[in-house]
Amino acid sequence: MFKQFFLIGWIIWPLALLAQPEGETLTREIFWEQVRQYHPLARQALLLEETARQELRYARGAFDPQLFAAQEQKTFDGKDYFTHGTAGVKMATLWGPVLKAQYDWTDGVYLNPELQLPAGGQAVLGVELPLLRGLFFDNYRSGLRQAEAGIDARAAQARSLRNALFLESNKTYWDWAWAYQARQQTTQALRYSQERLAGLREGYRQGDYPAVDTLEAFLQVQSWQMERQEAEILLNHAVAQLQAFLWNADGQAGSWRPDWQPVHPALQPPQLELDSLRARLERHPALRAYEAKLLQLQIERRWKAELLKPELTVSFNLLGDQFDFTPGADDGLRALVTDNYKWGVRFSFPLLLRKERAGLALADLKISETTWQLNQKRQELEAKLLGYWQEYQLRRDQVDLAGEMVANYQTLLQVEQTKFQLGESSVFLLNSRQQKLLEAQLKLLKAQAELQKAAVSLQWIVGEE
Repeated sequence: MFKQFFLIGWIIWPLALLAQPEGETLTREIFWEQVRQYHPLARQALLLEETARQELRYARGAFDPQLFAAQEQKTFDGKDYFTHGTAGVKMATLWGPVLKAQYDWTDGVYLNPELQLPAGGQAVLGVELPLLRGLFFDNYRSGLRQAEAGIDARAAQARSLRNALFLESNKTYWDWAWAYQARQQTTQALRYSQERLAGLREGYRQGDYPAVDTLEAFLQVQSWQMERQEAEILLNHAVAQLQAFLWNADGQAGSWRPDWQPVHPALQPPQLELDSLRARLERHPALRAYEAKLLQLQIERRWKAELLKPELTVSFNLLGDQFDFTPGADDGLRALVTDNYKWGVRFSFPLLLRKERAGLALADLKISETTWQLNQKRQELEAKLLGYWQEYQLRRDQVDLAGEMVANYQTLLQVEQTKFQLGESSVFLLNSRQQKLLEAQLKLLKAQAELQKAAVSLQWIVGEE
């Protein structure tokens, strides 16, 4: 009777290992969402995106209207030699011309004749237009286009940071899940081995078992104690690593709740297909960053090519009597552009163009260098994708194989229990079968955790976050 009761411990022990303790489950999704929101690297990614927006704002500032004002006055020996001043607004435009509106005034005994103005001052409406260099593209427009491309570049850099954070944090999560389940299994095994030891000692006192069986059971308790301590060490390390990813909204390290437990590594990983992964690989943030950089370099090259053109700028200013632009004219519209105006032309051109040609050549070299870097990065990612895919397939096979081993060891243990009940086995053999079963279960857990990590690597290599 006692032997049958004693066998129940071996029968229910494998089933007890499958039970989850009570506690709050910290799922991978909840964990990643907290990491994604509050981890310093995630916040650095937000700073990169904000930096891009401010760089674009800075570039747009080149087209902001600008107020200007100036005045000069000379007085000597009690005489007012001259006074002349100007004030107005000037604005560069996206299509090339520079517009201005200003008001000038002058006075004085010795005023330069060319500065003579109507008594009440003179309003001026002017435009400055580049006809060759800068007509369709100039330094301001180059800066604006590069800043617009910089939005994509910074966004790709931010995604790269979050992508790397996704990889490290999720792998750490599955390390924790494995260590937690290993601790649970060894804890249960230790508890039941202690109960069996107590049962064997009682059976020894009743004459059902020899003393050597109690010694064998005691050695197994000691073995489980060692395994339990080792599992506790691994779990403590895993928890410490996981805590490093937890931060709160105030920028402080997040608190850890002892009752948190992970999902089981046996959770079905996401369904992944190689063809789909290859298609998504082109959206990897590293590739997008190189593509954005190439676009910026091509914009810079366009400006360098523009510098090969001569600088030819014309200006035209409508002059008014105070604010009246048609003083004394019968046909005001014609007088507006033929009678009261000032125009000018400015030309310059470097004879050797060494600086300009070298600048264009350097731009071409940068484009070639970045193109090769892009091709190399694409090849590296494709090679890593294939490697991670092969690992993923092998990990799936390992999970299947480990599952079969667990089932076979359970069968062996059940057979050994039957033989023990018939008096054809011993406690030593039962313990051996039980030990092998636990080892197989731990291998299955490890294989399941490694499969989850392989799936994370595949998600990382295609730029998911």
